Amino acid sequence: MLLAAAGMPESAPRPGPKLRPLSAEATAFGDARDRIFEAANERKQKIRLALQSLHLRRRQLRRSEAPREQPSAEQLQLRKQREAENLACEREVARYKEFARKTFAAGIGAQLPVVQKLLASFYVPLVDAIKEEHEKIKSNVPGVDRRVYGHYLALLEPEKLAVLTLHTTLSTLMKGDLRLDVPIFRGDDDTAASGSAKFITVAEQVGIVVQAEVNLGRMRAAEKIAKEAYKKSRQQTTLTADGGNAASKDVEELVEQRINLTLDTSKMNTIKSVSKHARNALENAEWGREIRVKVGTVLLNALMNTAKIGVPEENGGVLTLPAFYHDYREGGYGMLHWHDSIYRFINTETMTRAALVPVKHFPMIVPPREWVRYNNGGYLRANTLCMRGKYSNEGPSRAQVQALEAKAREAELKNEPVLYQPVLDALNALGRTPWQVNTDVLPIVEEVWARGGGIAEVPLRAELQLPRWPGGSYALRSDKNRFQLLASGLPGKGEVIEFLQSVRKTKKSNMELHSQRCDFLIKLQVAREMKNEPNIYFPHNLDFRGRAYTMHVHLNHIGSDLCRGLLRFSEKKPLGERGLRWMYIQCATLFGNGADKLPMDERVQFIVDQIEQVRASAQDPLAKGAWWQDAEEPWQCLATCIELDKALELEDPTQFLSNLPVHQDGSCNGLQHYAALGRDLHGGEAVNLVPADRGADVYTGIANVLKRIVADDIKLIDSDNEEDVANAKLAMALAHHIDRKLVKQTVMTSVYGVTFIGARAQIYSRLREREVMEDNELLRYRVSTYAARRTLDALNNMFSNARDVMGWLTDCAAIATATGEPVRWTTPLGLPVVQPYHRKSTKRVRTILQSFTIKTDDDKQPVMKVKQRSAFPPNYIHSIDSSHMMKTAVACVDAGLTFAGVHDSFWTHACDIDTMNKILREKFIEVHSEPLLENLYEELRESYPDVADKFPRPPKPGDLDLNVVRDSVYFFS
Repeated sequence: MLLAAAGMPESAPRPGPKLRPLSAEATAFGDARDRIFEAANERKQKIRLALQSLHLRRRQLRRSEAPREQPSAEQLQLRKQREAENLACEREVARYKEFARKTFAAGIGAQLPVVQKLLASFYVPLVDAIKEEHEKIKSNVPGVDRRVYGHYLALLEPEKLAVLTLHTTLSTLMKGDLRLDVPIFRGDDDTAASGSAKFITVAEQVGIVVQAEVNLGRMRAAEKIAKEAYKKSRQQTTLTADGGNAASKDVEELVEQRINLTLDTSKMNTIKSVSKHARNALENAEWGREIRVKVGTVLLNALMNTAKIGVPEENGGVLTLPAFYHDYREGGYGMLHWHDSIYRFINTETMTRAALVPVKHFPMIVPPREWVRYNNGGYLRANTLCMRGKYSNEGPSRAQVQALEAKAREAELKNEPVLYQPVLDALNALGRTPWQVNTDVLPIVEEVWARGGGIAEVPLRAELQLPRWPGGSYALRSDKNRFQLLASGLPGKGEVIEFLQSVRKTKKSNMELHSQRCDFLIKLQVAREMKNEPNIYFPHNLDFRGRAYTMHVHLNHIGSDLCRGLLRFSEKKPLGERGLRWMYIQCATLFGNGADKLPMDERVQFIVDQIEQVRASAQDPLAKGAWWQDAEEPWQCLATCIELDKALELEDPTQFLSNLPVHQDGSCNGLQHYAALGRDLHGGEAVNLVPADRGADVYTGIANVLKRIVADDIKLIDSDNEEDVANAKLAMALAHHIDRKLVKQTVMTSVYGVTFIGARAQIYSRLREREVMEDNELLRYRVSTYAARRTLDALNNMFSNARDVMGWLTDCAAIATATGEPVRWTTPLGLPVVQPYHRKSTKRVRTILQSFTIKTDDDKQPVMKVKQRSAFPPNYIHSIDSSHMMKTAVACVDAGLTFAGVHDSFWTHACDIDTMNKILREKFIEVHSEPLLENLYEELRESYPDVADKFPRPPKPGDLDLNVVRDSVYFFS
């Protein structure tokens, strides 16, 4: 460098001096020196570590001497909640892992649901490859050993061969992976070997299974031929009068012998049993090991060439690789392996299935995480979707998620709240309501169960006794040292039939009781676990229509009367005069039996008249004939009795601090929304949209209209018209059976688009329950047909505008689905809705291993046009009633009220009922003041541009003024 700076020319470096090799002594010295330096470095490192440990210990001592900050009660509850959620998930994962371990060990791992999902992705490509091989066999295309195995491979269709290959391979590899030192489910950093087995072992096992399936098919065919021959020989024997036809007897003997060998194919459900019977019944049943291995090898080769699995890359992409591969071990034998990603898929899916089951969680003991996005909120442990699936907990359809995500991304790009933010706000408001277990009611429930159950929804603990055989009496009579057996009263055919029916009915009842006991005990266990918690919370999510549900499904206020009776609000508020009045009204409403149909003042008077029985129910609830036990909602009625009794013990009952929810229920709420949409005045009067001194009962109203129609059919008869005469006869048979209960189910389900066939089945069931026309089943069917038609006529008469709206919605759905797309719309709160009804494409392949069902993704299948059309009107109405409930929830919480909602039933403290009533009426008017049908019309035209001109305009509205709802006492009551 100095030379270069002085301007000297640079030249190539000169070679250094030639070094002589070190002597042995010098080398030894160098090694010793290195060891000394290494030892010194080790000593320095040890000293450094010791000093670090000393400093760490000093810091720990300083912290221990400093006063510790005690965690707050909220922090303790939060920690407890996290531990509970983690424990719940761990229990679920452990349960499923144990099930998987036992399944793998038994060699039937391919039957696991997560494995079925994997096999479904391999199935179609493998079938195509086997079909191609079949074509080559058929066309005599040359190939290695094709002349040897081809005949055998062609004996089964490709679909069965694919299923047998997939199941046998996966099950064999899973069982082969089960070693004492290698767990089935490994940690992420575990590098233990993946599922492996000797190739020849798997190939022969596949060949054995294919051979057994072929033999089973041959035996079934032979069995069918043998049975037909046997039947023919029996007929020939019958025609031979003297029975001496030797040839016929020979045929019968031969056929019987043949049937004895093959008669039990229905019981041959294992490879071993099929092989055993095949060796005795068939020629050439054994293919030999060489053929089996060759057949198995060609199928495994097809599997390795077609089965692919996606492997995540570091850059976020997915690399598609073979799911199975073949190599050789040192001993020279071949091995078949699955790709590690197969294990990861099974393990991940197992964890996912466990994590996606919120029903395993108890109610929360801290407020839920707020929903800040459609996929972020609820329980603390993991993000879930705010929308549940159509039939399961696996989530909404792909199209629905895409719609939610599209709205979320659009809002994020604009830096503004998402369009359906009001829905998330409502879920948060519902989830923040603090509850607690009603410890006044819980001990009574436990006592009823301890005494054997059978009271107020608590199932019987003991099973029902099966009826005794209606046999006669048997006795021995002696006469001069001789005994004679006497029998009397043997049952006749009718008694035997009645006995068997009774046995069947009792067994069915016992099965139902078992299910009821399981459900009851789960609810009871949750209540026991939660009874000491001062606050419990229920995180909510939605169905695809926007209706809110609690994520915990067992003990919640959306559940049965028992669940509702076991819950109350956490916060207490003074009753006040109005609150005490509403408590009386609630008690009468829950007791029912006609009291719930009385005007408000009369409901109050009803409880005043029954107050001694009300208080006796609270003080001795299990006394014989206690008043509350006859209530239509017994446990809620009992809870109200207890609350009233406590209040009345005070000198001033209005000062009692109450935390019992009081309900306000819509009057056939679906029809209320239909009437509001169509501005149907007559229909609105029937469902209490219009003020009245006494609440209208729509079911009684329809029954009265039906009575008038039936009376007209009897009076206005044209004797020359056969149809009129027939209708008159049916009308006379029906006339005395028309009442509220006969038509109630049909009226209720009219909101859901009940069909004529459905209405007929409902009315037929009511008539059968009453044992009407027992001696003439055909007449009962015809009367049900007539009654269903006339009931639907009565509905059309009473709700003319509302029925026009329903018809318009159905027509619009038919036009939309004609495009091959599902019906979609946006709720009044901005929630995008996509109806999830698609055809279910399933292919069922029966094999000796099991029946294998291949299911395809619903979203990729054509829409179910009939279901899309019939479901749209009720789903649209539900999306409106959910919007009404959510608007009410947010407004009530903003006003300082405690609120809970069950679709069309709104709850708050007794003292706040009047405030909530004002809010819910204002929000109903607010929802329906928007041009909902016009908005829907424009949205449909925009969503389906190819058929935009085909959508009819909405029907003209009627004369109902929505503002009158404010003054309707019985609108919600």
